[in-house]
Amino acid sequence: MKKVLLLTDFSENSINAMRYALQLFKNEICDFYVLNVQDSRSYTSDDLMLSRGNQSLYQSLISDNKRKLKTIVGQLKLQANERLHNFKSIVDYDVFLDSIKQIIAKYHVDLIVMGTNGASNLKETLFGSSALKVLRNIDCNTLVVPDEFKYKQPKKLLLALDSDDYIDHITVKEIFELMEHLDAKIEIKRYVTSKDNINATINSDNSILLELIDQDKFTYDVVTGMSLSSILINSTKPKDTDIITLVGQFKGFFERLFGTPSKTEISKHLDCPLMIFHN
Repeated sequence: MKKVLLLTDFSENSINAMRYALQLFKNEICDFYVLNVQDSRSYTSDDLMLSRGNQSLYQSLISDNKRKLKTIVGQLKLQANERLHNFKSIVDYDVFLDSIKQIIAKYHVDLIVMGTNGASNLKETLFGSSALKVLRNIDCNTLVVPDEFKYKQPKKLLLALDSDDYIDHITVKEIFELMEHLDAKIEIKRYVTSKDNINATINSDNSILLELIDQDKFTYDVVTGMSLSSILINSTKPKDTDIITLVGQFKGFFERLFGTPSKTEISKHLDCPLMIFHN
C-alpha cells in the first residue's frame, strides 16, 4: 500500500496536483492524506482576538478550512478509485515544515504531492516558496505538478543525473516500481562538464541498472557541456518526456541545482511533472 501526502492551500494548482496523483495511482492501493497547514507564524495578535465564545482559539482558526477541505476531499472521492483509494483530511495549526514532518512520521508517508504555478526565475519562484521549502527541507520523495498540467498516461520518464549524483539499489528499485506501475520506459542522462574520469561512474550506473531493470526498458547516455538544471528548460529535454525524475542526496543537492548565477537566470517554465527521489 502506498501512502501519499497531498498538500493543499485550496489553490487551483494544488487541486490540480491532487487530481493528477489520483490518476497516476488509479490502479494502486493508496492511502491519501490531504493536508492543509495554517502556519502558526502567519497570525498576528489581531488574529488571536477573533476567537468567539466558547470556541477554542485553535478551532476558530481552522474551522473554515476544515469545511473547505471536506468539500475538496468529497470532490476527490468522486474521481478516485473507490475500491483502492482511502482518504484522510487533516487541517493543522503549526509551523508549515514541522507539520509535514510530523505527518510523514506518524503515517509513514512514501510520497508528497504538491502543485506549483511556475515562474520566471528558477531559483526563487519556479516551484513557489512553499514547494521549494519542502524540496529543500523534507527528506521524502516528492512529486511537483505544474499549474494546469493535465494528466496523460506517462510512457517515458527522464532520469537526469549530474556528475556528483549517485544511484543506489534502493533508489533504482523505487524508480523501477514506478516504471512497472506505469508500464513506462526510462531515458537516463548523466550531465557532465567533460567525459574525463567518468568511466567508473558509467560502469557503476550500468551495473546497478542492468541488475534491476530490463535492458529494453531504458537507455543511458552521457551528455557533456550542459548543466543538470538545463533539463528544466523546454528545449533541452526530450520532447516526449512525461515525467522528469531527479535523485537528490538531500544535503547539497539543491545548492548544486540552483546555486550558481547562470542557473538562476533560467526563465522557462517547468512543463511536465518533476519527481525527486531522496537517497
